[in-house]
Amino acid sequence: MAARVTCQAVVSNANIKQTVLELVGADAFDNEFVDETRAVRLNNSSCQVYIAMKPGAGFQPCGDLLFHSEHRGFDIDAMLSRDISSRTFSFYYPRTRPGSDRHLVVSSTNANYGDWADLSEEDYEASKQDLCETTLDCLEQYVPNVREITDHVEASTPRTFQHYTRHPLGASFGTKFEGLKVSQGLSSQVEGLFHAGSVGIIMSGWLGAVN
Repeated sequence: MAARVTCQAVVSNANIKQTVLELVGADAFDNEFVDETRAVRLNNSSCQVYIAMKPGAGFQPCGDLLFHSEHRGFDIDAMLSRDISSRTFSFYYPRTRPGSDRHLVVSSTNANYGDWADLSEEDYEASKQDLCETTLDCLEQYVPNVREITDHVEASTPRTFQHYTRHPLGASFGTKFEGLKVSQGLSSQVEGLFHAGSVGIIMSGWLGAVN
């Protein structure tokens, strides 16, 4: 049931473009401000693979974060490609998660929404399975026999994040840096309206909203 809530301030942690153009509506802002919002570029999305070890099974400490790359030089296209050559592994140990005896690993890679958006369901599921398998292959360099101690593996893609978070194109880190000016200018357009997490830092986008 809809109701009116009276308050002095509203804070949005949605994507800044959605905040202005959808949640509030373009007609509440100056035309120039709306044009500036439309011009803000989204950041890319990501894929993640979640790997849970069997209860009581574990591995030698690998640190908290491990960056793996097989690509020479800095190459944006390679970083976003579905032919993955760079991964970031996050390791979670029982000693850092009191009350759990599970060792967990999350693999994160950059990704383009467009590379996943139009796949058929059959190709989409096959691509997710391939993502899981190639991730385990890579992780085995650091966690020997990881397949033998793994209990559960599943993958998320830009489509996953767009579906569950509603952030456009599954943008993991919100918008490019020009989004900051729009974010800071909200209250000058609509009194009491503020925004958290607009630009490409670790606590922006849907990642910031979740954390």
